[in-house]
Amino acid sequence: MNTTTQAIIAALPKKPILTPADIAAAYGLAGTTAILADIKVGRLAANSINGRYIISRKAAEEYIAANEYKPDEGTI
Repeated sequence: MNTTTQAIIAALPKKPILTPADIAAAYGLAGTTAILADIKVGRLAANSINGRYIISRKAAEEYIAANEYKPDEGTI
């Protein structure tokens, strides 16, 4: 896990259940559009309660790690 990914995970609120806004804020995003899109296509596991999504901290950390940039050329 690279340092950027570690920093994003560290920026998550220290609670077991998160919202799309919590994850967007950790990424430094202005809104939740990208996070909600990933929930809707199944890239981020979430549950809907009364029309609002909740995400386990573990699922959020796995999602962030899975989206880590990994260069495939020019690395030593």
